[in-house]
Amino acid sequence: MEQLAKLKNDWESLAQRDALWAILTDSAKVERKWDVAEFMATGLAEIETVMHYVAGLGLHPDSGGAALDFGCGVGRLTQPLASRFLSCTGVDISQKMIDEAEALNHNGDCRFLMSAEQRLPFADGSFAFIYSNIVLQHMRAELAKKYLQEFVRVLADGGVLVFGVQECFRVTDFSTWMDRVRQVVRVRSRVREMLGRGRGEIEMHCLPELDVRRALGGAKVVDVQWTNSAAKDFNGRLTYLPSAPKAGYVSKQYCVVKGDASFSIATNV
Repeated sequence: MEQLAKLKNDWESLAQRDALWAILTDSAKVERKWDVAEFMATGLAEIETVMHYVAGLGLHPDSGGAALDFGCGVGRLTQPLASRFLSCTGVDISQKMIDEAEALNHNGDCRFLMSAEQRLPFADGSFAFIYSNIVLQHMRAELAKKYLQEFVRVLADGGVLVFGVQECFRVTDFSTWMDRVRQVVRVRSRVREMLGRGRGEIEMHCLPELDVRRALGGAKVVDVQWTNSAAKDFNGRLTYLPSAPKAGYVSKQYCVVKGDASFSIATNV
């Protein structure tokens, strides 16, 4: 619970200072320079990419069911998901993020909820589709694994879960390692300046595939893809990569089904 309390405190502070930049940390957009329409458009594009990918696997989550956007922030992904399902619930650890999401919401099929508990506040089998990206990487492995277990619990039979994590950090040589250290120092310095000295930072953590699969239990991993989610210029422009990056964080996206579901496997990893 102490870890969750710290996580909540950090993200409340980040959301208060600059919610959009805290979600998509483009160095050119710091100090509230994100245009709201441009920012929200990245969510529409990301969900289009994800749903096209899911359909390409032969998976068709029930559009008459509900969707869950875990780590919803200001609703960048929640609103386009709500347009594809009966409804979508966005959950975030920060009440300030939830307040911003409600203020920006233009879709009556969205609802937003703050939750700072390890157990998600939903009944078993509540959602036909669950999506989470650039979220689990900000919490330690033991907490991320508990949320993966929760995703499986609240996913309906035949439902589809898609999420991204950082698999590892690759170092090819001393120069690459120093470049990454300098990048991390710059980001952490900027975050500390936003939060106030000594009040926290955006953490990055990795979760290897073996740990992911164990946490998912009996749910079936249909497909795993390398993505650009950890790239400095990600900005919501989700791309599937033909191979893992040779240096830096390696991002993996998992597609998981629960119970009976028809699909065709096209694994890239």
